[in-house]
Amino acid sequence: MRWQIAENKRRIVSEDFEGHSDKLEMSGERVSGVIGYGVREGEPFYTRQFVYPMFRIQPNNTHGSYQAECREAPIAFEEREQFDRVELDGVLSVYSHAGALRIVRRFFPSVTRAVFYEQIELENTGARAVSPKWENCRRFDARRACEGNVYAECVCRTPCRPVAAGERLVLVFGYGARFANTAIALERDPLSARRSRVLELMSQCDMTTGNDVVDTMFAFAKVRAGESLFRTGKGLIHSPGGLAYYAAIWCNDECEYAAPWFAFTGDKQEAEAIGNIYGWFEPYMGDEYQSLPSSIICEGRDNFGCAGDRGDVEMYFYGLTRVLLTRGQLPSAAQQRALAWCAEFIRRNTTAEGVIFSDSDELENRISSGVNLSTSSLAYGGLGNYAVLLERMGRADEAQDILAMQSRLADAIERYFGGEVSGYSTYHYHKGCDVIRAWNCLPVYMGIGTRAKETLGSIDDKLWTDGSCRTTEGEKILWDRSALYYLMSLLRAGETELGWKRLKEYCTARLLGEHVPYAVEAYPEGGMRHLSGESALLCRVMTDGLCNIVFTKEGYRVGGRLPQEVDRIVVENLFLNGKTEDLHVER
Repeated sequence: MRWQIAENKRRIVSEDFEGHSDKLEMSGERVSGVIGYGVREGEPFYTRQFVYPMFRIQPNNTHGSYQAECREAPIAFEEREQFDRVELDGVLSVYSHAGALRIVRRFFPSVTRAVFYEQIELENTGARAVSPKWENCRRFDARRACEGNVYAECVCRTPCRPVAAGERLVLVFGYGARFANTAIALERDPLSARRSRVLELMSQCDMTTGNDVVDTMFAFAKVRAGESLFRTGKGLIHSPGGLAYYAAIWCNDECEYAAPWFAFTGDKQEAEAIGNIYGWFEPYMGDEYQSLPSSIICEGRDNFGCAGDRGDVEMYFYGLTRVLLTRGQLPSAAQQRALAWCAEFIRRNTTAEGVIFSDSDELENRISSGVNLSTSSLAYGGLGNYAVLLERMGRADEAQDILAMQSRLADAIERYFGGEVSGYSTYHYHKGCDVIRAWNCLPVYMGIGTRAKETLGSIDDKLWTDGSCRTTEGEKILWDRSALYYLMSLLRAGETELGWKRLKEYCTARLLGEHVPYAVEAYPEGGMRHLSGESALLCRVMTDGLCNIVFTKEGYRVGGRLPQEVDRIVVENLFLNGKTEDLHVER
């Protein structure tokens, strides 16, 4: 492996970077940066791309966040720079030297401002002064945006001067955006603020399995999931990132993936985002029972969809019911209306065969879809959760009606999708689909065990490769989100040894391999971007899968089973039923 764990659940390090490069995204409330870093003939090199989501450019659409790339290094040295090592711990730190000058570069976003920082620490270990060169302000982009002329500038408060023998000098370069009538304001100690937020995120739902790779991967995933919160004009929300998706929400990434994880943390910022994630969709729940838009964009001021009904209502329904059950909350009046609307939408969209209609799925017809197993599985899971909520509200008769609806759907899923595919007793993902699909695991995850063993076996045999999961048999397309649902399904179905083995393989590849340290979106599409929703799903592999937390009328149940090599799992600072809990699973 290229990387090693330097501090369990905190930091990884590599000295093996010759001829190698990588990219890492880091986000704050008003900025995101994708930093490329690598080594060529001993010399480190960097790329710097920044996104300022609340500076909107024309056309103000899904991709209307202002982006700028800084192509020039902020500082130049007298001698050739030589790479020593790189570390990741919520901050990207690259150690190098140029002659007697020791150099540490630290890349990180501001927690709250539209500034991304490159802090450069210089220590002159020689006997004479050295004279690096830098500017106090360098503009690297300018354009007219929706609300004015916007400028991207690299700013440093410290005037250029020599570094004396034995001196240690810290330079803070801020890559910020501003309108023509404003200035970029640097913070006094932004690194401490970033480290404090990273530590806060890592401390939530702090899990120890005894396997350092799994535990550290989980800690890093909490950072990527929790940092990608953006302070829009209509409140704080989660967005996927990836130099593409900001100041906007999706029914899959946010409603289905991220918000159910945030419910476990008790984090105040994530709680605010949860409210907005589901609240932004409520005005679209009209009397005509049209499907929800796939995405609400432009800081909540517009909507977008490209593949019709992807099962978006079912994604929303499943996610919101999970959030409420995890928190131990009864739905508010607005949430009760939203849930009842979703249940009625599902009823109205039940086909003559008893399954749930949708035009596509969250892959938006990149691969064949139509009326599919994913939409019906999400509806099945959401109905079960909704019935529990109704029981908790004292509405037992309505709960029984919903359970009957869920039972009919389970029978229909078996009749409509069940069958032999590639020699396995599993599911046809849609009518006419005669290859194994990764999303076939969704009924298993939702608790339908009829075809669990062969379904999971078919995915393992036909799709698992290189520590992740291909989306469909016979294709090279890889989406981590399906791999993560597969891991959850294995662990929930009691396939503990295989689930643990595959989880270790996945974490080793993503944490210590060639492109680190987070879950990725897709390959070859998107260049394996570190989208944030996938990290939220990785977190749920630990809660939904390894701990197997499920919800009942009375509260919750932990059904986790220990792999043979694990004697004990300890989870501290886990938010459940409205309070912080510790879990101890022992053999």
